Amino acid sequence: MKLEHAALGVVVLFGASVVGVGFLVTRTHDRHRQADALAHQAGQRKLEPLWAAPDFDLPDQRGGRISTSSLAGRPWVVNFIFTTCKSVCPLLTAKMVQLQRRLPDARIEFVSISVDPDHDDPMTLGAYAQQWAPAEKRWSLLATKPDSLARVLAGFKVTAEASDAGPDPIVHSSIFVLVDAQGQVRGVYDSEHREEFLALAKDAAGLAKAAPAAPPAKARTGEELYAALSCAPCHDNPALAPPLGGLFGRKIELDNGLLVDADEGYLLESILIPDAKRVRGYPLRMPTYDGVIESADLVTLLGYVKGLKETAPRVTPETAEDPICHMQVTVTPDALHADTDGGRVYFCSESCRAQYLRN
Repeated sequence: MKLEHAALGVVVLFGASVVGVGFLVTRTHDRHRQADALAHQAGQRKLEPLWAAPDFDLPDQRGGRISTSSLAGRPWVVNFIFTTCKSVCPLLTAKMVQLQRRLPDARIEFVSISVDPDHDDPMTLGAYAQQWAPAEKRWSLLATKPDSLARVLAGFKVTAEASDAGPDPIVHSSIFVLVDAQGQVRGVYDSEHREEFLALAKDAAGLAKAAPAAPPAKARTGEELYAALSCAPCHDNPALAPPLGGLFGRKIELDNGLLVDADEGYLLESILIPDAKRVRGYPLRMPTYDGVIESADLVTLLGYVKGLKETAPRVTPETAEDPICHMQVTVTPDALHADTDGGRVYFCSESCRAQYLRN
């Protein structure tokens, strides 16, 4: 049964605390933005061939190679990420993992292509995959070089380029692309929107001639749900998301300066409507699990999170304002910074730091 917000009395407070990364489109030639323009069409797609997926042959996280030819014979879904991203990529990866779990038995492949050739080698991508979905054999994470990346981006009609603003040094398209078994692009989806994500799951299942998975018959423990929903990759990293151990019952400071109680209602809202209230110092967006988790499992997960103990003494994260983009940055030992005569200055990204030093 789908959990209804009204039945649980969830109050949605959209306001200044919401920080949107949004649907990312970069400044580049219009012909490379064609895929972005095709998103937001839930319920309107006819799944007719749009164009041929580009030819590529790239190393994967397992030490092999994945090519357009090796993917032939099965439909596949592709998106674009990089492993050091602190904004939209964890959201996109969480959605990719959700899609995999919606179609556990489908004859379909999942591909994530790195847009950061300088950092994301196969070993780095392998560690990233191990964090998010270690048992998923159908998911290939592909490393690129500048020339091969340019060809792939042009072939998929998407964008990625360096950015001097925001929390990340690379801005790229946040869409998912559905390719059929013959290598034809059949749909483009903005997975940040629930209707688009559900349409992607339905269309992918249709091309794979598989039905979406039914909810598990057996009850799962809170620990199993926590792992299955990939909560750990973000919440076990204090630089990405608020730690959950010892959170229940505490006061939480939001981006707008308000203090709220981390009670059961707050935890519930954070799972179903995560953008309603955002914790100060954390720019990362979390995907909604509305329609993903069953009501019985939600109760189990809430009980598990409420009982999580602190693994280390909790301190309120210190934040500082990036002088270039004015984003609040969590001050950690490895946070990007520059020492000046006026003291230490912190930055959300290397691009902001470089711009500050140039000035």
